[in-house]
Amino acid sequence: MARVIGVVTTARSDYGPLLPLLRVLREFAGVRLKIYAGGTHFSSINGFSIDEVETEFGDCVIRVPCEINGDDPVDLTRTMAQSLAGYGLAFAAARPDILVVLGDRYDMIPVVLAALPFNIPVAHLSGGEVTEGVIDDAIRHAVTKLSHLHFATAETFGQRIAQLGEEAWRIHVVGEPGLDLFQTMERLPKGEVYGEFGLDPQLPLSLFTYHPETIGFEDVSASIAEILAGANLVPDTQILFTHPNSDTGSSHILTAIRAYAHARQGCRIVPSLGKQRYFQFLGHCDCLVGNSSSGIIEAATFGVPVVNIGTRQAGRIEPRNVITVPTQRDVIADAWRTALSPAFRADLGDLENPYGDGRSSVRIAEILAKAPLSRDLVRKKFVDQRSKGLTANNDNRP
Repeated sequence: MARVIGVVTTARSDYGPLLPLLRVLREFAGVRLKIYAGGTHFSSINGFSIDEVETEFGDCVIRVPCEINGDDPVDLTRTMAQSLAGYGLAFAAARPDILVVLGDRYDMIPVVLAALPFNIPVAHLSGGEVTEGVIDDAIRHAVTKLSHLHFATAETFGQRIAQLGEEAWRIHVVGEPGLDLFQTMERLPKGEVYGEFGLDPQLPLSLFTYHPETIGFEDVSASIAEILAGANLVPDTQILFTHPNSDTGSSHILTAIRAYAHARQGCRIVPSLGKQRYFQFLGHCDCLVGNSSSGIIEAATFGVPVVNIGTRQAGRIEPRNVITVPTQRDVIADAWRTALSPAFRADLGDLENPYGDGRSSVRIAEILAKAPLSRDLVRKKFVDQRSKGLTANNDNRP
């Protein structure tokens, strides 16, 4: 009897990294794939990407629709509550043998909480990472403790999962599955890629994606204003903006970039490029600007220079194509000009991506297909780390 592997996708941000794994699981012997699709896949602001998922995976998709009516804290808590109920109903109707989740988004907590009373084993991708500027950091570690198998992208992250008390046999260092897509992707001509949006292939292009820093979201309007003031100091580039995600404060970013793109020549704005088109642009653009995890994890595979702004990605391993700067217009502009310079790009010729080799999906699928579906998988033990003790007078307090 085929083993049912359920995979959850709640947004374009996780669908791209999951896509190679989904394709492997769909064809894997002894496995029946189910995709639970919810969250911002049903949001028009974010491109209504459920169509993209269903176009490729058809009957494998189980819809878990959710209304997202705003981005303030009350709106997000309401969304989380609705998602929790929705996934509970979905698992009651179609319970997987193992459930795969990725990352750290606020809409992933309801998924794993819904799986808990069903005793569904959860396999977590990208645990052990750190992003100090967002609430996602706490969510990621919480999801680790609610999960039973762990697929880390690097050895350092696997060690952190162990520090959280997880047993060694549950932890697998496999690399980033999203990088696997590059192994089979056909590179389209630059003129064709740019032409779809009326961009000039003879001019530099900066791909721009900026999300709220949710620890300090109250400052988001001032932050995006400072960043766009920095963009004004770099006039010799076209800019392709993509929408921010649905975190608290995203509406302020969206309003600002819409106004800026309308006023500045050579700018375009699109809700979502979709993963295939996004990778095509990564292969041809001159630099990536903002604070997307894509700049840290994926851009190195293409040798694309990155200007990483602020603290959203603080704590991740940064390849040397990444220039991290504070949210200050002059510093941003200086880094942006550096990233666009031929000399900086030339120095990246031997760049290796620390997040993987493009062969992660098969490794993950093999482990999922062989994991014992016994009570031992869901009965977890906490592994104590025998090290120096903590005291009430800890000198490391802030």
